Amino acid sequence: MPKNTNILMVRHAEKPDSGKDLSVPGQERAHVYAVYFQNYVLNGTVLKLNYIVATADSSQSERPRLTMEPLAKAMGMEINAKHQENDYQKVADHILKNSKYHHSNILICWHHGEILELAAALGVDATKLPAESHWPSPPWPGEVFGWLLQVCYDADGNLIPAQTLCINQQLMYDDYGKNPPTVG
Repeated sequence: MPKNTNILMVRHAEKPDSGKDLSVPGQERAHVYAVYFQNYVLNGTVLKLNYIVATADSSQSERPRLTMEPLAKAMGMEINAKHQENDYQKVADHILKNSKYHHSNILICWHHGEILELAAALGVDATKLPAESHWPSPPWPGEVFGWLLQVCYDADGNLIPAQTLCINQQLMYDDYGKNPPTVG
């Protein structure tokens, strides 16, 4: 298990009616993320990202990578986009078993159909989180793009339930009114 590690997960930005790229609001969200994640505060400290992971491009979608590109460019970072959307267990296993992720901050951009499964593969059990976590129940709503899943591990690699939560970022006009439900 990763020790003293924080994992942030977002769904890719808004999609157009057809095509595999981002809509204009999606492009706007991707650029807002370039500022948001460089200034993300956890426990009173600005989180410095060490890794950015996105779903691999497919014939259906390039949206996760496109969502992370402005941030990666602004930070001079590479995007690890080698895993297909259904490979969330491989991604989780790699993070959980590899000591290079100790003391790291990881941002993952995934498809909404698998993002909660990815979180579960990383050890998140929604039934053990406090109601204040606002952790969503599957399925992730198709119209919601502005939720952030925050998953934190302590020095022993144990999940920190009080810091594992779903946040409505409220970065874009359509994020308002789409608050995560209260579990319980």
